Amino acid sequence: MPFRIFRSNFIFLYFLVLVTFSCKKEEPTPDLNKDKLVITKNSRNINTDYDIVGFDTYSEDHIFAIGYNGYKIKLFLSSNGGSSWNDITSSFHASWNESIEMVQSVLYLDINCLAFIVNDKLYRSYNGGNSWSATSNGFQTLPIFCAGKTEDGSLLFVENFSTVPNRVLKSAYDSPVFSVVTTLPNLHREFEVGRLDENYFVFLDYQDDYYYDRIHQFNIATNEVKPVPIFSSAYDYPVEAIKTGERIFLVGRFGLLDFASLNESILTPPFVHELNLNYCSGENMGSYFIAVGEKVITTNKAGEWKDVYNTGYKKQQDMFRKIKKINQDYFYVSGDDGLFFKGSIK
Repeated sequence: MPFRIFRSNFIFLYFLVLVTFSCKKEEPTPDLNKDKLVITKNSRNINTDYDIVGFDTYSEDHIFAIGYNGYKIKLFLSSNGGSSWNDITSSFHASWNESIEMVQSVLYLDINCLAFIVNDKLYRSYNGGNSWSATSNGFQTLPIFCAGKTEDGSLLFVENFSTVPNRVLKSAYDSPVFSVVTTLPNLHREFEVGRLDENYFVFLDYQDDYYYDRIHQFNIATNEVKPVPIFSSAYDYPVEAIKTGERIFLVGRFGLLDFASLNESILTPPFVHELNLNYCSGENMGSYFIAVGEKVITTNKAGEWKDVYNTGYKKQQDMFRKIKKINQDYFYVSGDDGLFFKGSIK
C-alpha cells in the first residue's frame, strides 16, 4: 500500500510538471541580437506627440528638452532625470512659435539659465523657463547658427553670414550682454553644424545644399581658428562634428561614420551602414564612440562598428534624434513622439 501511494504520487507529480512546461508560454524573441552588444534601456518618455529633436543637461537630474512638430516647438523641463516632465511652452511667446523650420542648439547653462536657437535666432531665459527674451544688446538681427557652453557656463555662439566675415560672440550664463571674441578670418561661408568640446568650438561650412567641405576648429583659449579640409562627395553630409583629441568624429546622413584627422587632409575609410540609415547625433564615450539615428544605435565599443539596438529594422519603430553623455557609463537618448531614455552599453 505505501509503495503504491508513493508510486501514484510520483506519477501525478511527473504529470503535473509535464503539463506545466507544455502550457508555459514561449518567450518572445528579443529585438536585440545576443551576438552583439546590448543596450540597457530605462524609459523616461515625455508625454507628447512632438519629436524631441534637442536637449541638454545641467546635471544628470536637470534636463531641458525641445519637441518639434508641424513648424512649432514645445519646451520641457525635468528635475528628476526624466522621471517626470513639466511642459513650459506657455512661457514662450506664441508669436515666436510660428513657422519654425530648424532647432539648432539647446543649452542648459545654469539651474535658472536656459538658451536655444531656432531659425537662426537665439532665445534665453534667466528664471528657469518662466519667461523668455530674444537676443538683445544690438544683436537682434544677427543670424546665429549654433552655440555652446564653456566650462564656466558662459554662452559662446557663431554668426551665420555668407556675405561678411562672421564673428564669435560670448556672454556670461546669466547676462544678456555680449562681447565679440574674434572675427573669423576670410570666412564668407554659411554654417550649419557646430559643437563645443574640449575647449574647442568645432563647426563645418558647406559649399551647396548637399555636402560640407571644410571643418573649422576654434580654440576658445587662444582664439585661433584652424581649418581641416574634407575631401567630400555628394554623400558626405555630416550632421555633427565632435572634437576628440587629435581627431574629429563625423556623424553623417546616409549611414556614414568617419574621423577627420587634424594632422592630415584626408579622411579615414568611413563606416557605411549597410541600409544607409540616417544618423542624427553622436557621442564620445571615452573608450568608444556611439551614434544614433533612424531606427539604429551603432557603436565601436567591441572594436568594430556594430548595431546594438536593434537588428530587426522592420519591427523596430523607435526613431532616435539626439544622444548626450552623462558620464563614461551612461547616456540619454531622445527621439520621435516624446521618446526619451537613459541607456548604457553592456
